[in-house]
Amino acid sequence: MQTYKPDFSEKLLAIYSRIKIYKWPFFMVYRPQSFALKGREIREIQSLIKPGDILVRTFNQYLNNYFLPSTFKHVGLYLGEVSENHLRQVAKISNPNDFNPGKQRVIHAIGDEVILDDLLDFCRCDGLAIMRFPRVLKNNKQQIPDILKAYFKNPTPPISPVSTPELAIETDGNENFFKRLLSNTKKYTRKKANTEEIESEQSEEKSVIDPSLLKLVKLERDIALYIAKRKEVEFNKVFKILYNVALKELNTPHDYNFGIEPYHLTRSTELIYFITKSLCWNYYIEAESVRIFFKEHLIITPDIFVDSGLEEIWKSDI
Repeated sequence: MQTYKPDFSEKLLAIYSRIKIYKWPFFMVYRPQSFALKGREIREIQSLIKPGDILVRTFNQYLNNYFLPSTFKHVGLYLGEVSENHLRQVAKISNPNDFNPGKQRVIHAIGDEVILDDLLDFCRCDGLAIMRFPRVLKNNKQQIPDILKAYFKNPTPPISPVSTPELAIETDGNENFFKRLLSNTKKYTRKKANTEEIESEQSEEKSVIDPSLLKLVKLERDIALYIAKRKEVEFNKVFKILYNVALKELNTPHDYNFGIEPYHLTRSTELIYFITKSLCWNYYIEAESVRIFFKEHLIITPDIFVDSGLEEIWKSDI
């Protein structure tokens, strides 16, 4: 994600997010250790959750709740098991143990840091909802946003003077490429997978983008195109693409502006948008203008994931 220095109001809200207020009798607690979500509910979450689910959580009676116009405050993506080999091979991380690999892992962002958390730790909150993409993805009469098309053509940040090979989104051959993805083969996890197709689209000018990233962008584009053409896609067959996009964020966070303001307290929502961008445009998940501290911000609030076209699998009392 883009490097960004929070302004005074954001720093103040960050402090408020650690302060819990009890109105009667009135007192304040800094960094409280008790949460409303209890063991019975967490066990229920563990039994229901599936890889690719979006977890949206909130905290009761925190001071920043009075300033952020969103019931939920934070978002994570459930990845399931993340092994040391996955971190080495996909994220190119040499010391996997520094990133907390293991079973039932949730990826999310706190400020500029992208981290993996145990599901049990992520559930230390006062309210939580599990949102899920449909198991069969269908077009909801939506069109791929222009800003997303621009990214698929050239994933280099627009501010960068170095250009990268364009991946033409209009190419009809994309459909055949994506059909091979759905064939349950393992070609896309091998080093030599589709190198001929990628190389044929590259110019003689050397790209500064990692070839594995270009391949992921190409796959994301094919997913979006397939849905845009009103063809059905099984979520389980595209999740491995989202999984790889997510793991790369641990080591090399993206630096591309999708028209979302880099607001310090909504980095978690921007991260989940980036990981699921090949799908979320079809489920009404997009930035909107929100007033915080008397100033308008174009951001994605956590509530957008709850109010979107995703399926609500579980939700605690809030």
